[in-house]
Amino acid sequence: MKRILAIAFILALAGGYWFMQNRDSFSPEPVATEVAPQRWQVSTVQQSPSDPLMPINATAAVNGTDDNATETGNATRPVYPADEIVRHDFVEDASAYLVSRYLPAKTKDNPGAQGRFDLNVKSLNIRYGVDFNGLGVDPADTLAARKIVFTHVLQGPMLDFLHAAYTPLFLDSLEQALQSVTHTLPSGQMAVVSEEQRKEMLTLLAARLKAIGKTVAAVAKSDSIRPLVTKYLDDMESVSQAHLAFWNIPEDASISVRNEASARIKTTIQTREISRQRLLQAIVSTANPQDMDATELIYLAQWVYRRGQEDPGLANVARAGELLVRTADAVAQRSSEPQPEVEQVVGDDTQNIGQ
Repeated sequence: MKRILAIAFILALAGGYWFMQNRDSFSPEPVATEVAPQRWQVSTVQQSPSDPLMPINATAAVNGTDDNATETGNATRPVYPADEIVRHDFVEDASAYLVSRYLPAKTKDNPGAQGRFDLNVKSLNIRYGVDFNGLGVDPADTLAARKIVFTHVLQGPMLDFLHAAYTPLFLDSLEQALQSVTHTLPSGQMAVVSEEQRKEMLTLLAARLKAIGKTVAAVAKSDSIRPLVTKYLDDMESVSQAHLAFWNIPEDASISVRNEASARIKTTIQTREISRQRLLQAIVSTANPQDMDATELIYLAQWVYRRGQEDPGLANVARAGELLVRTADAVAQRSSEPQPEVEQVVGDDTQNIGQ
């Protein structure tokens, strides 16, 4: 009996010791969660899990680690919401491209006294409508890729999501690009963008984006511009056909046949130019664009017209223009704020522009 009691006593001691050593496993510590800061949190329409075209909302809480969470469990680094088609790469690439179009004054590329912002809407359309930089589509099939992008983006809830979720990323990406870009001075030295030049670039960009957005919205809402675009496109086709007919004239054709074909080319060109002027006047009176040349206005009108031929139509194109204006306002607001600090390595031969 004593032996049995001794064994029981030893087992009890061993069990107590084991329990004390492993008590933490019965009360697991709370897991820190990573939550997006308030200015990046957005509210979107609840999407169906089966809908692959809705955004991936990265503002939902996820498990965090000691490296990226505070003692209270909140994230210490920003979490940007993401979309599977319009990826973060697109915003970052667009920001870097826009910054590259800014030419500060008194540099090798712009020796004048004023900074210049050389942004062409056609080059933008080629970069993202042909090369599809940063967009989650296959660029091998241009038409199919464009259809995927426009069908995905030009929807009310998606437009609102992209504006709310990506505007902070856009602003921060602009700042990072501005603090990393350099320009060549007439002396050959490399120079970074100074605070004064930074404000100038953001101000110029804001004005440009606002002009484009207002033009797109106004043209999309106008019932009178659409038939003028149709007439202009028809007249452009007539000019092409007239040139084709002239070059297809047989070598043994009479002089009168050649003269008639040549006269037709001149007539169709004159008709096209009349249509172009009427369209341009309608755009100017409707949109009142600022600092945009005629070629860009005509190009934007054609772009809006083509979007109207597709689903979902012009209402969301107008909405996209309005949101671009709001983005421009955010850029203008950022230009009045101090430059945020971004880690940057600058060579010994680099100095501030304008100093």
